[in-house]
Amino acid sequence: MARRDLYLLAATLALAGLIRALTLDHQSYDHDEAVTALRVLHPSFSQTWSVVTNLERSPPLYYVVAWLWSKLFGVAEVGLRSLSALVGTLVVIPAYLAARELSGRFAAGSAALFVAVNPYLIWYSQEARSYIFFVFFAAWAFYFFVRALRMPTTKNLALWAAMSGLALCSHYFAAFIIAVEGLWLVRKLWPARAPMVALAAVGCVGLALIPLAVAQEGGGRANIFADTSLALRVFQAFFGYIASYEPGPFNGQTSVRLLLDACVLAVFLVCLAAIFNLWRKGDRSEREAFLLPLGVGLIATAVPVALAVTGLDFVETRNLIGGLVPLIVAVSILLASVRPREFAIAGGAVVAGVLVTVVVAVQFSAQMQRDNWRAAAEAMGATSSPRVLVVLRNANEPIAYYRDAHLFAPDSRRRQARVKNLDVLSDEVGQIPGPDSRFRLVSKQGLSPCCVLWRYEAKRPVKVTGQEIANENIIAPDRANVLIDGVG
Repeated sequence: MARRDLYLLAATLALAGLIRALTLDHQSYDHDEAVTALRVLHPSFSQTWSVVTNLERSPPLYYVVAWLWSKLFGVAEVGLRSLSALVGTLVVIPAYLAARELSGRFAAGSAALFVAVNPYLIWYSQEARSYIFFVFFAAWAFYFFVRALRMPTTKNLALWAAMSGLALCSHYFAAFIIAVEGLWLVRKLWPARAPMVALAAVGCVGLALIPLAVAQEGGGRANIFADTSLALRVFQAFFGYIASYEPGPFNGQTSVRLLLDACVLAVFLVCLAAIFNLWRKGDRSEREAFLLPLGVGLIATAVPVALAVTGLDFVETRNLIGGLVPLIVAVSILLASVRPREFAIAGGAVVAGVLVTVVVAVQFSAQMQRDNWRAAAEAMGATSSPRVLVVLRNANEPIAYYRDAHLFAPDSRRRQARVKNLDVLSDEVGQIPGPDSRFRLVSKQGLSPCCVLWRYEAKRPVKVTGQEIANENIIAPDRANVLIDGVG
């Protein structure tokens, strides 16, 4: 690689790192991140492993590394998220190399830049979960897949198998990308044995993970995301690749929705024009270079969607993220094929400008950020005596993390308490059914855009149980958790 290319790659890496690192604590933990920090990462590795086996639904690689990382940097937002930020920054490298292998310098630089400023990748580079590990190893696997197609050496196939195995140890949905790439290699290089051996090696990793996957799915855990139509989930995934994770395309303020719609439409029109240009003026090698990453990204998405139609529905938008880097590479190659080159540069500038616009909007629009449970926990204020907290189900883990609160339920360690104060964290703006007559409403505080804090107080401390409070149905039972605060 020429020195100028190394400088360009280093500058893009620095940009990606700055974007991810400077705002690591800008948003509070969401529900799943709080689970990682509070429930999964314990001082004892054996205890952590037990929780991964029984609580999580992902393979163990991220949690093993995060457990070690937390020993050095802790479990606060910056410390724990910095692992994802580092890994997310490094995704720039395999994207650059894959695009360069398939096309050339322009496509490589574009792919690296698009990864650096992609708001969806930035979102998961700032999340204490396994998704960016999945992206990272899947991106490296894709690069070695491309290398192996061109140079099917034992080294390239072994590296593809190794990266694919690590991707599978990061997220079960890696199986779909691995299957696409592995079968592609076998067919392309038939009757060579080496691709079949490489695919079989990754298959052995998958077989070894089956007992863990079965244990994690034990008890018939519900897939809440299946309540949303499959078509909408797939649309939201592709929409989010450009317009970030939040908010969904059909909720929130009209102005934000229009901005995101305009951003997605702009990228779509640029790509449509580039495809027209490619098929009119491009040659066969350019079209094949574009179709290869596009095929990997789309087929790896289509297979789980097809399975979902048959009833095996695990299609949550973020589970499809492993196909994003191949799609970014495809767009970069597409733009590199545009003639004259000035138009290619203009198209790349539009795409990069759109992505940067969304990144900036995320920083300034609370609607496009994670629910601010940290601010909600702070709004509750300090307490020197036990207090009951009735919170939305997706808020229970963050509130428990930020307030060091505990579950208040019949099977918890504290089954009853004498309390004077009761706080309700609800998404209802209108009047809610409060607790029994022993408590009276003393204040109501809007915490836009996530929730409303309702504060109740009794004249004197009264004895309550978690089940008693739950039976009041202050928040619908299937959407609420009851916590106890101020008990140490």
